[in-house]
Amino acid sequence: MNKELNLDFSGGPKSWFDLWHTHFDWDGKGNKNWETRKMYLGQILETFDQLKQRLQTYPRDFQLWIMIDENDSGQDCVYIHTKNPNADNFPMKVTADSKNEIKDKNLKQFVDTMDFERVRVKTSDGDIYYLFDKGTGISLV
Repeated sequence: MNKELNLDFSGGPKSWFDLWHTHFDWDGKGNKNWETRKMYLGQILETFDQLKQRLQTYPRDFQLWIMIDENDSGQDCVYIHTKNPNADNFPMKVTADSKNEIKDKNLKQFVDTMDFERVRVKTSDGDIYYLFDKGTGISLV
């Protein structure tokens, strides 16, 4: 992984994830240049794949997804979520907007090449896309 992720996948009593996530482009450099954003999205995909592998033997129910903010590369991230002692918020569910199209041409082409389920959620700041693999963990829908 490009980032050092010291996560506990043992399934022990302290092994849980309360909307754990990591960003790759905190400074929003991808907002200025598509090639830069594409690089960060590639890092997110690589991390997603590695987390997916690690979670194959995780003994508890979990959710794993990528969140992409159409307007802000700095908000793009990958999440892991499980039942946890902090809140009764598992499983997380998202309600899809009736339109699921990505407006940004480059982002749409990039996302359309991936084999993910996609849910668009419209917010006051713009559209957010949740990408997940229906065969991995508990679905977001």
